[in-house]
Amino acid sequence: MNSLEPIAFEPDRARVARVGRALAGVPRAAYSVPHVYPSAAPAFEQAPMAERPQLLGDELRLYVHIPYCRYRCTFCYFAVRVGAGHDAMARYVAALEQELDWLPPGKGLSQLFVGGGTPTALPPELLERVLAAVQARTTRHPDKANVHTIETSPETISTEHVDAFRRHGVGRVSMGVQSLDEEVLDTVHRDQTALGAIEACELLVDSGLIVNIDLIYGLPGQKPADVRSDLERLARLGVPSFTLYSLRVTERTSVRHRLGDDRFDLARLMSWRAFVKQAAEDLGYTQTRWHTFKRLDTVASRHERLPCFDDDMRGYQLGVGMSARSHLGRTVYRNHEIHDRYVDRIETGQSPVEQVFPLAEEDLMTQFVARSLGDGRPLARAGYEATFGRPIDADFGDVLARLRDGGLVVDDGEVIALSDGGALLYDLVTLAFYPERARAWLAEREEKASFITLTAVPG
Repeated sequence: MNSLEPIAFEPDRARVARVGRALAGVPRAAYSVPHVYPSAAPAFEQAPMAERPQLLGDELRLYVHIPYCRYRCTFCYFAVRVGAGHDAMARYVAALEQELDWLPPGKGLSQLFVGGGTPTALPPELLERVLAAVQARTTRHPDKANVHTIETSPETISTEHVDAFRRHGVGRVSMGVQSLDEEVLDTVHRDQTALGAIEACELLVDSGLIVNIDLIYGLPGQKPADVRSDLERLARLGVPSFTLYSLRVTERTSVRHRLGDDRFDLARLMSWRAFVKQAAEDLGYTQTRWHTFKRLDTVASRHERLPCFDDDMRGYQLGVGMSARSHLGRTVYRNHEIHDRYVDRIETGQSPVEQVFPLAEEDLMTQFVARSLGDGRPLARAGYEATFGRPIDADFGDVLARLRDGGLVVDDGEVIALSDGGALLYDLVTLAFYPERARAWLAEREEKASFITLTAVPG
């Protein structure tokens, strides 16, 4: 299959060259969506068993990591464990319950996200224990957008899982389908069928929960027509929300070997994204964030991602489980990423933290940009100056000049926003604002792989 098959939208060469100059030196690899900094460039410092400070204030955003999967996809770079038995899972759940005891009783929970891995790889009774432990240690925050989310997959979800969600206040389920083309799925070692994915979608839509479906574009062997067909089939089932991701390839993802000598290509990336946006809009979905598309006349409109930091940019997110990250104050803490070492530390009363990332002022500046421009919202110059005591041009004048010259941002003197072309390259624009040390760290990783790119082309 030809990896360079044309996509409907093709930007002209002069425009692509102009964009390329504006983004010269910007990394092409990231370990998360770049608006989540520093997770996208996780240059953590070793700090075994560092103690996390207690939460201040009345709010908590909580992430719970369930690492289990029945198999490992070749595009996966997350901390997962394949093939664990019931005893290992039960021991891990007990460790989560014990780590949750770190929380002061009755802390107001603004938002919960249970991810992985695949949380529903846990048997329903074990997942219910996790949700019950969270519910027992927190109180419900009154925010109307306070919708708790759990991830799942077509081959693991069951009616028993859905019943457990309902009993413990989970209002949204995000299911990774990625593709309905079984030949494409085989190329990335994903063990699901199109029929199984359709049936799982029907189960979730009928449950009345807010349902989000993840799809990836740019998988090996995938054509634009395949992506459009997937969207059409799932939209007919009543799916109210999609997250449409470009394939992210790093040295940790074995799919890069399947892609051969293909190289990162700005024109192809812009073409894919223009195509995907148009395909979703044709089906009645509105782009609400860079990769999120919702039917605004459905229950999906009730959910939004709430912040994990206050007006002073001090974090209040706790992450529990192996590899989970906590953003507390102005430091990010990461738990040990090896399953048994995490559990051993919890069982022996030690801190599960293995690494830390103290946030310097340059990191806070990047976060400010990432949480505005990087997350689909305009950046108010006055807001930046009020936060850091100087105009944004003092810190990012050269970057802004290049982006304006490349036609990637528009700037009226009060507000900076992405242009239509910049919106197609939102992640690369965000990476342009990363500190030099973060960009250097990412560049080093690019050199370690035979093929590294933020977004791969079909192949």
